[in-house]
Formats: sequence, structure tokens, C-alpha cells
Amino acid sequence: MASRLLQQCVGARPDEIFEEFFPDGIAALQYSQESRQIFVATNNGRLCVLSEQGERLRESVHFSQVRKLAVAQTGDAGVAITGESGLVCFGSDLKPIWDARVTGRINAVAMAPYGGHIAFATDSSRIHIVTSERRELSKVECRRPIEYLHFLSTAPQLIAAAEFGELSCYDLKGRQVWSEPQVSNIGGIAVSEGGRRLFLAAFNHGVLVCNDEGDQLGTFAIDGIPSQVCCSAIQRRVAVMTLENRIFWLNFEGSVQWAADLSQDTPQHMAMSALGDNLLIGTQSGWLLSVAWN
Repeated sequence: MASRLLQQCVGARPDEIFEEFFPDGIAALQYSQESRQIFVATNNGRLCVLSEQGERLRESVHFSQVRKLAVAQTGDAGVAITGESGLVCFGSDLKPIWDARVTGRINAVAMAPYGGHIAFATDSSRIHIVTSERRELSKVECRRPIEYLHFLSTAPQLIAAAEFGELSCYDLKGRQVWSEPQVSNIGGIAVSEGGRRLFLAAFNHGVLVCNDEGDQLGTFAIDGIPSQVCCSAIQRRVAVMTLENRIFWLNFEGSVQWAADLSQDTPQHMAMSALGDNLLIGTQSGWLLSVAWN
């Protein structure tokens, strides 16, 4: 298979595992790292689960206006943001377990690795942490609206980032563990090694690398302006998307191993396997490409 998306690439060319087209467009993309399943929400209300080889395992047509997805790493549960203020929690069979509407716009959502907890942030600068049974555990008042959330796998804690430079960590009771101001706007966060490494897509400042207390360790400089970042669960690989429609595949020292120009079909979504051997790319027109390195 020779994907048209990889016509302009340099470096260690990957194997192309599969290419799937979703004619209504991809609204959200998630990789369940333990179950190694791929969750795709489309713009026409369809939610699909695919195997690593691209086989469609399950489908549902009851998820309209999905903007964001979060899934348990086991693949046993997930939660979708629908419309401006809707939440739908679903099981491994993609059947809704419960749904709710909240006040204000939901900016971000995250699910704990084993599906026991859900966190969501609204434009009123609040984070809500609830159990998978919908019982609220805590409510956090933040200085700015939170745009990115990520549960840690090694501690019952939550990483939160605001678009305009605030990076914090909270426990499940809403108590702040640490907070570190950032000098740059943030376009995305990725968490590796159970939280020991944090990567921030910091636009003109490159990719910022932080430790488990938010202290900056260094910067990965790439050719372009980073807008999204994802990484492996172990200390292996980082992928970066730029505003110039390029994808970069780096090692943990920041050296570029492979790069591709996808200007012919703007990349909008990325996800990576736990071992860093597989990368998923979703494009504006609705193509989903899976590539892998040995």
C-alpha cells in the first residue's frame, strides 16, 4: 500500500498498516493503549471501534455532534462531549450508560486509565471530577478556563492545562498538588512514563518538556510551529503536528526520525500506541492512516 498522504516524507519511512476513509469526516480520534483499539467519532453521529489492523469491530449511530472523546486505556468505557454542553458515558459495547447536560461549554474531558473516573472542564474556569457512576467527587475553581486534561496512570491525579500558559496537577478531591506558570500558549499536552514526562505543544516556543512537577527540562525545536503533540506511554517516541501541516516523529531526546508534509490534506488528529510503534493520523477530508515502525 502506498498512501497518497505520504508522498512527501523524509527519514525512516514507516510501514503502512491500513488506510480507512470516513466520508462524513473525523470529529474525534482516540487510541486505547492497553486494548490497542482505535475509537473514531464521525461528523454524522457514528462511533466506530477498529482493531490495530483496521478491522471494524463495533459501531453505533447514536452519538450526534461529538466534539471530543476520552476512553479508558482498557477499552472498557469512554465518554464523549456532544454539542456544547452534553456528556455521554458509554461502555465497551458503545451503548450509553448515562448522559448529562451541564451549564456552559465543555472545553475538555478525560477518563481515568481503568474507567473509574471522569473529569471535564467548562468555560466557567471549573473542573469537575466524577465517578463513572456519575457521582461528583470534587469541583475545582481555576484561574483560567482549562482546555486540556489527562489522568495519570501511576497516581490518582489529574494534569490540567489552560490555553494561555497554566499547567497544574490535582488529586481526585480537587486539591492542587502543584502549579507551574508557562511562558507560552499551549496547543496540546501529552503525558508519558505515568506522568514523569510532560510534553506541551507551545507554538513559537517549540515542544516544551517538563517533569512530574511541571518544571521545564528543555525544548524540542522543530521546523514549524507545534500545534499538537502525542507520545508513547514508555520512554520512546513523540509525535508533533505543526500549523504548517507537517507531522514529525521524534525520539525521546528530540531528534527527528521521520517527517511528512500533509499539506494536500490537512492533518487534524493524532494518536499513538503505548509502545510508540504505531501512529494514527486523521485528516480534514476523513482519511485515517495507520503507520508503524519496527
